[in-house]
Amino acid sequence: MLECYVCGQSLKLYTPVIAADSLHYLTGLAHFSGSDWDDHSAWLHFRQGETLYDIALDEDGAFDEAAELSLTVGEWELYMTGTDGEDRLTTVPVMLTVKASGLVDAPLHPMPLSVAEQIDSKATTALAFAAAVKAAAEAGAYDGEDGKSFVIEGFYDTFADLAAAVPNPAAGEAFGVGTTAPYDIYIWDAVNESWRNNGTIQGARGETGAHGATFTPSVDASGNLSWTNDGGLANPATQNIRGPAGADGATGPAGPGAFDAAVGAGYSGTEATFNAALAAIPYHNARHLPTGADPITVQTGNLANAAVTAAKIAAGAVSISLSGTIETTDWTGAAAPYAAEIAASGLLATDKPVVDAVMSGTYATDESLDEAWGLIYRAVAGADTITFYAREVPAVDLPFSLFAVRK
Repeated sequence: MLECYVCGQSLKLYTPVIAADSLHYLTGLAHFSGSDWDDHSAWLHFRQGETLYDIALDEDGAFDEAAELSLTVGEWELYMTGTDGEDRLTTVPVMLTVKASGLVDAPLHPMPLSVAEQIDSKATTALAFAAAVKAAAEAGAYDGEDGKSFVIEGFYDTFADLAAAVPNPAAGEAFGVGTTAPYDIYIWDAVNESWRNNGTIQGARGETGAHGATFTPSVDASGNLSWTNDGGLANPATQNIRGPAGADGATGPAGPGAFDAAVGAGYSGTEATFNAALAAIPYHNARHLPTGADPITVQTGNLANAAVTAAKIAAGAVSISLSGTIETTDWTGAAAPYAAEIAASGLLATDKPVVDAVMSGTYATDESLDEAWGLIYRAVAGADTITFYAREVPAVDLPFSLFAVRK
């Protein structure tokens, strides 16, 4: 018998493999779930290439030997249609395999089942079990409260032992058959009134799967999380995982002052000397930087027709150049400011001389000279003299040169 299970547009075969060459033998029965097919006249259709058989089902969803269904070897497409007035209902097609029957003169040899046939057999058993459970449920065999109603009632060494020991089984009763685990599970099919071997509960071990890919994450400085993998697969989309900015932290301790920082960098003078050197920086720049020389003041009345050239200024200018040394004994005064008056022949009180330090060319000596010059903050021209003023008395002699130009 060809049995099929129909639910809406779904069609499943109980026996997807049959043998060819039968005559007045094949019958069929459709089990309908739900109410979709109620009041529909149903037809089973068998199609192979251009060949098509249309078999009408009776009100019980069955057809008998009178339909004279005889299918040749090969794959047949099986589907169902139903009509109710102008309404039509169809199912998806399934495949029915028709094998050669072995109708030959020589004796037949037993042939092992192919893998496909074994799968078909397992599927057939599962469908039978589902039908048995359905029938048992409809008969009230299960309370359905906790899903734990399936119970193996006992175990027997052989099927013959089971059949002899349980002559009147109830629908859905299950027993284990075999001498060692795993046992074959036999369930009583109340629909067909026969024991169904559902095989072992534990299935066969599957094949080892293909090697998976390894995904490696990385996060950049902006908090973007991205992935790479060694399997050539698509990577997840990049996501930014940086959180919101945190609250400002507590104010740290005050850093060292300028003097402390200088000491940390190797300065060995006193703090007073350091502060005096800072205060003298503008004057020091005026003496030493190319753009820091004191400017020459030109009165407006000295401009002739607004035409003053460098040549005219040079022709009428008087220059004086002197050199000398401020010795440590030249300084006078009991407290700052200290003064040292040095002879400067030819210098006038109105002159604006440019004074420059004369260095020795030796680093250690010039370092002490530079520190001592930082103590001097002013130089004032007089008649044949120049007076220097300092915040502290330098500890070394200070060679100098001066240059003055006057009109």
